Amino acid sequence: MKKNTLLFLILAVGLTTAACVKLGGKPLDKRYFQITPTRSAEQVQTGYDFVLKIRRLSISNLYNTRELVYRGKQGRIESDFYNMFFVPPADMLTTELRKWLRGSKLFTHVIKPGSMVVPGLTLEGVVNSLYGDYSLDTPAAVVGMQFFVVDEASANNEIIFSSTYTERIPMPESSATALINAMTQGVQTIYTNLETDLRAAGLK
Repeated sequence: MKKNTLLFLILAVGLTTAACVKLGGKPLDKRYFQITPTRSAEQVQTGYDFVLKIRRLSISNLYNTRELVYRGKQGRIESDFYNMFFVPPADMLTTELRKWLRGSKLFTHVIKPGSMVVPGLTLEGVVNSLYGDYSLDTPAAVVGMQFFVVDEASANNEIIFSSTYTERIPMPESSATALINAMTQGVQTIYTNLETDLRAAGLK
């Protein structure tokens, strides 16, 4: 009986000590970031007289994580547990794209899936690259996207516009903040070029 009591006391003290260590330990120092490109161009004077639906962007499995992704020498790739996007990158970039094209006034309205409004055309996109490249002497952010405009009213969902964009932005230093700033610059350039190309495409 005494043995059992002593064993129980030892276990209880051990568990209490472990709990104290866990509760009193230093919290993990995580940092959260967001890519927020800024559209500075003037609104277009003559846009398209129809509604554009923008689907949620898809993203390569390599970069479909909230953790920042780094590529190094000899094909090494890793994610950063302590530096993360505040929301999943596909959601973040889709939100910023809708905001960008709404601000351009290139279309009568820009809507998301689930809206009761019938769109004229649908924009789809894929994020092919979103990482920090540390494989060379000068680190850089790499952002790559591909976009399609689909006429869902056509018999075979005809693609009437497609374009691929890739930006490599050198960084002044190898820090998470520098990487986010460079990624933001890359996304901003891609969205600017996409808007310019959509305006020149003569969509119907």
